[in-house]
Amino acid sequence: MNVDPGIVMAILAIFGIGVIGIVQTLKRLLNLAGLGAILATAVVSFAATAVYLVQTNGFAIPAFLIYGAVVFGEASGLYHIIKAQ
Repeated sequence: MNVDPGIVMAILAIFGIGVIGIVQTLKRLLNLAGLGAILATAVVSFAATAVYLVQTNGFAIPAFLIYGAVVFGEASGLYHIIKAQ
């Protein structure tokens, strides 16, 4: 399965302010650091991925796991697959 960068960008922007903005707000409001910040990022990333895939009628477990992991990586800053243009 190939990862479509357009889908990743759509998921990252799904809630208007974006997954990264939601994660940063949660971390600030709840004073999260370390494992708590990682868990919050994972929950928000996988929730946004599920919402997007359900809305586009593309929900499948393999797609959910792959796109969820990629969105988590982008939202946490662990890695970036999207190149700046």
